[in-house]
Amino acid sequence: MRRQPVNSRIYQQYLAYLIGTRADWPDNMTESEGKIMTKHFCYLKDLVAKKKVILAGPCFELRKGIVILQTESRQEARTIMDNDPSVKQGLHRYEIYPMKVSLLIDNLPSE
Repeated sequence: MRRQPVNSRIYQQYLAYLIGTRADWPDNMTESEGKIMTKHFCYLKDLVAKKKVILAGPCFELRKGIVILQTESRQEARTIMDNDPSVKQGLHRYEIYPMKVSLLIDNLPSE
């Protein structure tokens, strides 16, 4: 059996769905909710830079946000989602599922 080097970390991926807490979300977003969503965006952007978030974005047809996380544990992934400003402020709740990223594009063309 091959042993892991002492300093190596094993990362796991998780799919998180962000679900609005009211039926008309996000169609009738208030100004204060818009400010929270700006903080939410910056929070996730910072986690991308830290390589904790692989991707994030809205899926308007499903009326959900999608976040794919890469963490050392499910608890770390939950802590990240619990600290998302949109979750802390009650705009979203979330569901989280283990997953495995098997394929990933190297260079996504910009619009």
